[in-house]
Amino acid sequence: MNITMIIVASVLGSLAVLLTMGISIFFCCFYWKNCRNKKSGPDETEPLQMPKATPGSKPETQNDNVKSLIRHNVEDRTQPGSLRIIPSLNTSLTTQVVPQQVEPTNTSEKGGTSMNSSGAMSFLQSLLPSAEQQEADADLAREMCDPDEPAGQIQFSLEYNFTSSTLILKVIQAKGLPAKDIIGTSDPYVRVCLLPDKKHKLETKVKHRTLNPRWNETFYFEGYPLTKLQKSILYLSIFDYDRFSRDDPIGDVYLPLTDVDFSEKPCYWKCIRPAEDSKLGEILVTLLYIPRTGELSITLVKARNLKAKDITGYSDPYVKVWLHRGDKRIEKKKTRVHKKILDPVFNETFRFVVPWEHIRETSLVITVMDFDTVGRNEVIGKIVLSSRSGPTETKHWGDMLSKPRTSSSQWHRLKTF
Repeated sequence: MNITMIIVASVLGSLAVLLTMGISIFFCCFYWKNCRNKKSGPDETEPLQMPKATPGSKPETQNDNVKSLIRHNVEDRTQPGSLRIIPSLNTSLTTQVVPQQVEPTNTSEKGGTSMNSSGAMSFLQSLLPSAEQQEADADLAREMCDPDEPAGQIQFSLEYNFTSSTLILKVIQAKGLPAKDIIGTSDPYVRVCLLPDKKHKLETKVKHRTLNPRWNETFYFEGYPLTKLQKSILYLSIFDYDRFSRDDPIGDVYLPLTDVDFSEKPCYWKCIRPAEDSKLGEILVTLLYIPRTGELSITLVKARNLKAKDITGYSDPYVKVWLHRGDKRIEKKKTRVHKKILDPVFNETFRFVVPWEHIRETSLVITVMDFDTVGRNEVIGKIVLSSRSGPTETKHWGDMLSKPRTSSSQWHRLKTF
């Protein structure tokens, strides 16, 4: 009896356990199925299609298509996977109702690819400098690398008297003229004429020791009918006056009078073109000053477009550097000679000891020479670097003093003194 009860009890217990497990499995499957339905809706695999238009039905509006597109785009954003660029929803959609079904899948892929490429290109372009920055950099590069600058500017005005057939020219002023004297100034005056007539020339007064002269002088060219005047060219040539030698040409300005409106009284600022005789070449110089030790270093890097001094059309250039303190010569250095070349590369550095208390009265006289085996060496041109020389030379010297222990490089146009 006891064994029978034990067997019955065991069977009942086993059935109860199996029933409990079945109920648990059923509820688990039900719960999992509900969660799956919530996580992925019925539209997950539904393709985006444009509906057919039937004669009796009203075509879907653009807003309905946008809503359908928004639904699919939102689902695309929530799907896991690699990062993609999603086209903007603000893109305008244009739909056309046709009697046959349209397959937008390929169109969407092409549009997405095009917009992805457009977005990538926009991102790459944003990394590049703007057009204004590129233009500024180009301007900065031209300013630093091109030493062939104008020889200053000149201001003048024109007026024509129709009654007396007289051209009235007023030479007002000039600014930024190059220094032609060793003290860093010039003695400029202006010579004017009407080409092709070279016989009748008029001149202004000489303004001594200035690079920004003011003349305010008026000249009258009488007996020039308007038809004849419009065939003429106004020619202004600027010179540096020298008492004991030939006057040095600074530059000139040409103005064809056929371009002038004589019904008004025009006033001009014109850049002065350097005179042919003054184009002696350029030299690239690097300066470095260390105030603590008083070491002044000058590196003669290279020269270009030097004037030919030999009959062969070349020169044998070398550079001579004099250290001046006031009007007194202190020390001289020179480079080696380069044979038969007009664009030599020197790359030679010279060092001088200049205490800080003497730097203001110190100057460097750099002379480019042409070496001659027979006869005397000729001067090609020179520059003076100091705080009292020409505009570009003074700027270079000031940059050296304002940035100690830092190299400062600049091109300089050679001059005659």
